[in-house]
Amino acid sequence: MRVISRYIISELIKIIALCLGVVIALYLVIDFFERIDDFLEAKLPLSLALQYFLLKLPLIAQQGIPMGVLMGTLISVGLMARSNELLALKAGGVSPALVVGPILTIALFLSLTDFTLAEYVVPLTSSRANYIWNVQVRNRPVPSSFFQEKIWYKSDQALYNIRVLHPKRQVLEGVTIHMFDRSFHVLKRIEARRGEWDGQTWIFSDGIFINRTADGRYSMERFQRRRFQLKERPQDFQHLEKAPEEMTLGELSRYVVKIKSEGYDATRYQVDFHAKIAFPFTSFVMALLGIGVALYQGKHGGIAVGVAVSVALAFIYLLVFQFVLRIGYTGNLQPLLAAWIPNVFFGIASIFLFVHARH
Repeated sequence: MRVISRYIISELIKIIALCLGVVIALYLVIDFFERIDDFLEAKLPLSLALQYFLLKLPLIAQQGIPMGVLMGTLISVGLMARSNELLALKAGGVSPALVVGPILTIALFLSLTDFTLAEYVVPLTSSRANYIWNVQVRNRPVPSSFFQEKIWYKSDQALYNIRVLHPKRQVLEGVTIHMFDRSFHVLKRIEARRGEWDGQTWIFSDGIFINRTADGRYSMERFQRRRFQLKERPQDFQHLEKAPEEMTLGELSRYVVKIKSEGYDATRYQVDFHAKIAFPFTSFVMALLGIGVALYQGKHGGIAVGVAVSVALAFIYLLVFQFVLRIGYTGNLQPLLAAWIPNVFFGIASIFLFVHARH
């Protein structure tokens, strides 16, 4: 039995690796011809173009793994059915689990690999690749990590207007802070030329502090340098300058909390958060789907049929995935459901095909 399992694993790994290589190569070729003219028009060295495409590889691999698993499973199981290997195994009393088990084990391993790429590798490489494309090729403004201007920030009971933020130095310039009660009546107001974060509190310089007294009047105090205990920290004022694929789950989760606290709609980013978790497990679903379709086809399977059916099924899956995500973005579907419905739907369809093919 172990010999059979090793044989299935060996054949499947080779076919999936070949299919994944083909998917990545096709994507790179298409992307190359779409973008190379822009690199040439910008008169940039070919080494920079090569660096850009190498940086895109982790993202391409991460998104292409499910397609490779689907195609590899369909072809390998289809070839086994066509050459009567499955019938021979069944006649020899071999359980279907002995065939299905190794395939699903590999698919689960690749799902975890996909998740690892999406969480730890793709955010770094995609950030650099997007910088090359947007700034060096398209000449768009540099997303500044040195300063940001004209910031409005709303917390639970305060409204900040900041002329300039220096994230690395943790310094604010031209600060006005309005603090409200629950009825949105102004309780305090701080205006300062400069604010510095010392790691625990804010130190404001050259400003005024207006405070509402118990009798409803306002008192004003000028100061040269004064500490204020405020809930907000420098990172709370920084704008999002990354695409979802450039962020880890932790970064995306913190950003959702941040914009919700500011009173903005975080639905789109909540959907993206759940989609980052759901998409890697598409590989496992694609393996189930590949097994079900290959067994349902029986002897009609093979390389040509496997490739054609894989492309068609992958296209349908992506259409469904993007369609349901769009519904989630509009708020008409819970973010968790929007991310996982395609996997659940295709998983159930796969099990149905598998059960039906055995009867």
